[in-house]
Amino acid sequence: MTKKTNARDLNIKFIHQFKRSTRTEWADKFRVCWFFEPNTLDYIYEHKDEYFITNGFVLSDALVKQLPEGYRKKYFEAHERCLLFLLFEEKVVNFINSEFVDSDEFENAFGVSKRRYFSDEAIEEWTEQIDLL
Repeated sequence: MTKKTNARDLNIKFIHQFKRSTRTEWADKFRVCWFFEPNTLDYIYEHKDEYFITNGFVLSDALVKQLPEGYRKKYFEAHERCLLFLLFEEKVVNFINSEFVDSDEFENAFGVSKRRYFSDEAIEEWTEQIDLL
């Protein structure tokens, strides 16, 4: 736990609208929280512009250290989504299926249910996309 964040003050939102500029160089308007662990403050955030188009992904330093050699970086481009989701599949699926992410909000944002988004078929599609990177 850092000195900046108090566990009592954590307000974990699946989709968050930025009111001020972020630390990234992207023109960020929204952040989608794909994983957040309140005890360690580990996270995976997707940053989106005002049209809800993905700019990229940001990982906590501790998650960066868990990446395989050659992939260790904090910022990932939009086309690297499938790589991140495969590497952190269990963390992402467990977080999305937790009480932190409302099913209706998820379906309204992405047009599919949580079950379809993380189905075996979808994960196979992500695996195929990895080969294209």
